[in-house]
Amino acid sequence: MKSYRMVDFGAPLEAVEGGTPEPTGTQVLLRVRAAGVCHSDLHIWEGGYDLGFGRRMSLKDRGIAVPLTLGHETAGEVVAVGPEARGVRPGDVRLVYPWIGCGTCPVCRRGDENLCAKPRFLGVYCDGGYSDHITVPHPRYLLDLDGLDPVSAAPYACSGVTTYGALKKLGDLIAAEPIVVMARAGSA
Repeated sequence: MKSYRMVDFGAPLEAVEGGTPEPTGTQVLLRVRAAGVCHSDLHIWEGGYDLGFGRRMSLKDRGIAVPLTLGHETAGEVVAVGPEARGVRPGDVRLVYPWIGCGTCPVCRRGDENLCAKPRFLGVYCDGGYSDHITVPHPRYLLDLDGLDPVSAAPYACSGVTTYGALKKLGDLIAAEPIVVMARAGSA
């Protein structure tokens, strides 16, 4: 398996060769067909966020460790499944939902893994899609692309979810008043 790993904050990514993992339990192994480059990937690579007024948030202090394979916007083809994985099979093309929590805390149990205080986000805290393969812990984190192009769909795992969440928060406002959604040419 070939991955492009961040070996240190701010250092060039390094091509690393290793064995392709065999999925166990509920894990699913996908051959990466597309991996987006999000602005968050750039901030992670830089090692933090500029908070303004001379303040900076260190991602190392927030638990992000190197080496790390970035890439949280990933789409791929299922190539192998663990013996307990159900609902997907080799050949299926799926979008990877990367916002995986610990799975046991009250936040995760109510279905808000993206808000977990002990996250296992793919491409952020665990290896992501800047590789030719990615292992996903359970089929529930895979969404059927239903014929969509994986290259076009990969960013939906982050920017698409962000947009959807913002629109969902508008609630009844959408029915009551017009809203304006702006996108750069070529980005929609």
